Amino acid sequence: MKRKMSKGKYLFLVFVFFVMPGITGCRYLSISHEDDIIEMPSLYKGKERLLTYHCAVIKGKIVSSDKLKNPTLLIVYPLSAADRPLTDYIVLKSTSSFTLYLSEGRYRLYTITDFNNDGIYRENEVSGVYGPPSSPKEISLRKEDLVKGVVINTSKDNSHKITFPRQLSIDEKQETVSQLTYSGQITKIYDGMFSFENASAGWWNPTAFMKAFGAHIYFMEEYDPEKIPILFVHGAEGSPQDWVYFFIRLDRSRYQPWFFYYPSGIHLSLASQLLYDELMELQGKYGFNKICIAAHSIGGLITRPLLTRYKFEKSNNFVKLYVTFATPWSGFEAADASQKLPHKSLPSWMDIGTQSVFIRRTLNAKLPRNIHYYLFYGKEDQVSEGRALDERASSDARESLGFDCDHNSILTNRIVFKKFNNILEKELSR
Repeated sequence: MKRKMSKGKYLFLVFVFFVMPGITGCRYLSISHEDDIIEMPSLYKGKERLLTYHCAVIKGKIVSSDKLKNPTLLIVYPLSAADRPLTDYIVLKSTSSFTLYLSEGRYRLYTITDFNNDGIYRENEVSGVYGPPSSPKEISLRKEDLVKGVVINTSKDNSHKITFPRQLSIDEKQETVSQLTYSGQITKIYDGMFSFENASAGWWNPTAFMKAFGAHIYFMEEYDPEKIPILFVHGAEGSPQDWVYFFIRLDRSRYQPWFFYYPSGIHLSLASQLLYDELMELQGKYGFNKICIAAHSIGGLITRPLLTRYKFEKSNNFVKLYVTFATPWSGFEAADASQKLPHKSLPSWMDIGTQSVFIRRTLNAKLPRNIHYYLFYGKEDQVSEGRALDERASSDARESLGFDCDHNSILTNRIVFKKFNNILEKELSR
């Protein structure tokens, strides 16, 4: 006897095999264990939680008091599950910034420095810990947390003061990743870091992406105070290379292109927090007073809460222009159904449902009046379709502009770029 398929399961299968390929070119079963929302239970202050996946970020830097230059292993020690294998670690320079992407729990951070440069990290080479050596600090993480400003002071003398809490055993089967990127780094748009393979990993395996690259704003040239920054934000499974057509044609005598590169599989609210942190770091360093933000697809869902949550109409009033391209503002019904069934999933999928709290908060908040907003959409867009014209978003727009293109070709259309360029001249020349 055949069983009748439930409506929820049917919608989920539609989402996985039809909607998701439209967004990304689906490799549904390639989601890693760390990014799977139904991985093994975890403990948080003695209480069992149903879901565990990497969903929070710690940002900080390593400072060397004796000017060490040796490679340093930053190890995340889980207090909430101290008996599990050590799998969260990255290799850094002796002095370097870092980004850690972790699951909910309680942690301590240790550094092991390869003092003799033999390529092996040992317990007697502990060079630092977060907090005083005699009383290390604990970091507690919940979903979508961003803990920043963590500083670890390293020194060779610390090897006699700090004891690693257990025998150091690094899983040799797991590749040790070196994290060398930072905010404001100058690179080329065709750099291998921005390849499709890496961008795809950012969607399907954001944990691996975050270990390698973090989430940063990249420059294509030295900062020039005489030029206006145009910050481009990609969508799902995207990278700065999605914006090549715009990059080549942008008037580089007047504008400087910046690109936010992030793992699109993480919670969109977390991506928005990371973007805010990166943007404010650069604003504090360079003091620019005018910038345009241009976002494609779910990049719009990341940038809109950035502008509404952090009050850019007050002291942070340097964002003058905001343009979105083919953003699915209303979300996807199938994503709602996907959260009702046990299956492999990603944090970002929880945020793109029509009933998600993230969508509701994002669209209920009005954009600051001092930010001039333009909404671009493709008339042949079968991914965003009518979602790009959700009234809650379009009501904030000075203009809603439709073009004869689809979800992706909107970024390679001559007429689209011409209109975008005209808006730049009109809005930023004031």
